[in-house]
This record gives sequence, structure tokens and C-alpha cells, in this order.
Amino acid sequence: MIYNDPGPEWKGRKLLIVEDDEAGYQYFESLLRKTGIEIIWIRNGVDFINYIEKETPPADVILMDILIPLKNGIDATRAVKERFPEIPVIITTAYASKEVRERSYLAGCDAYLTKPILPHTLLKTLSEYLEKKEHLASRRGK
Repeated sequence: MIYNDPGPEWKGRKLLIVEDDEAGYQYFESLLRKTGIEIIWIRNGVDFINYIEKETPPADVILMDILIPLKNGIDATRAVKERFPEIPVIITTAYASKEVRERSYLAGCDAYLTKPILPHTLLKTLSEYLEKKEHLASRRGK
């Protein structure tokens, strides 16, 4: 018997990918395309800040690279958490160090993933935060 897992179904959900590297974005997009999640790609920190000021709420979850132009991912994380503390921010970086990790968590990130990120790690992490948010929303509705 062949087992074919269709993967998670996130239709109606929105993901912001804040990533300046096109190859990095393409990697995330190719892994997540089959989930049905709406993906918004933002390439720098200033465009990200402008986006979150216009969209309410801007996303269900955010993948945030640290080394993005114009405003780094740590400052961008701090900015989004000030406005929307309930939105999970997952830091993604190829420059893993204890100091960067600590600064990321102090800025308010919810998770920290080092590149290269394996497909199952990305899906598991996103599932954890999307399901937690869905559970909290359903509890508020009761």
C-alpha cells in the first residue's frame, strides 16, 4: 500500500514571507504552494513596515529573515509585535549564533529556524503556530 500524505490544508490563511533572496523565497513558496495558504512576499524591512501599517491584520503567521535590506529582521519583528503581538513571527537565518538568537527572542519572535530549513521542520513549525492560533480563536468564540 502506498501512503500519500496530502500535507496540511491552510486555505483561507495568510503567510508573509519577508526575504530578500529570491532563491530563499522560491524554496519556501515551492514547499508551501500545495497547502493553499495565501503567500505575500516582501523583500525589505521598510516595505514590511509599510505593509503592516496598511493591512489589519497583516497575516496569520510571518517568516522573517534577519538580514533584509533597509531595516533588519530583528527591528521589523519588534515593530510588528508592538502592533500585533498575537501574530507569530518565525525568524529564519543562515547566520546562527547565540547572540542573534537571543536578540531575536528579545525582539519578540516566537520561533527561530536556521537555514537550510528542512521541509518537515518548516511545515511542523508553521502547523504549530497556525493550529495554536486557530484553537485560541475557536475558544474566544465560545
